[in-house]
Amino acid sequence: MIDNQEIEDIESLELQLLNEGVSINEMIRHYARFLLELIKNEKLNNISGDKLQEMASYLTQAVIPGTLESNDGLRKVLFTQLWPIEKEYRESDPAYSALVRCVICCFGNEDDWEQGNSGEETPLWFFLFYIKKVYPDVGQEFVDFFRRVGSSTR
Repeated sequence: MIDNQEIEDIESLELQLLNEGVSINEMIRHYARFLLELIKNEKLNNISGDKLQEMASYLTQAVIPGTLESNDGLRKVLFTQLWPIEKEYRESDPAYSALVRCVICCFGNEDDWEQGNSGEETPLWFFLFYIKKVYPDVGQEFVDFFRRVGSSTR
């Protein structure tokens, strides 16, 4: 699913973002922006427009600065709304279920990441893994988008 070039690219990207001081919360916000861009540019055409718009409405909340850092009440409400959607569509619409899981990732924060103790320094691997379930050829687009994020912090 993830090829050798993508492994090298993600490892390099992770190092770049960490060296530039991009926080986990900022990476999460950029992932939400990336997902919104994919929806806007009609890259996720294996999911109906209504479902995409529903997820876009969640993502617009995820990109608002402060949501991840200080609005635990909203985050909890959104998790309780999103997880049942993800579960409902696992069998009938796996691409949509995978997109919902991507959106759920956009409401985690740095504290959640540290508590999860995944062994990875950043969530980039997880982000790529989940979006590839929706859009298998996304690898280079993902890396390019996040490279711009790192460049914008200079």
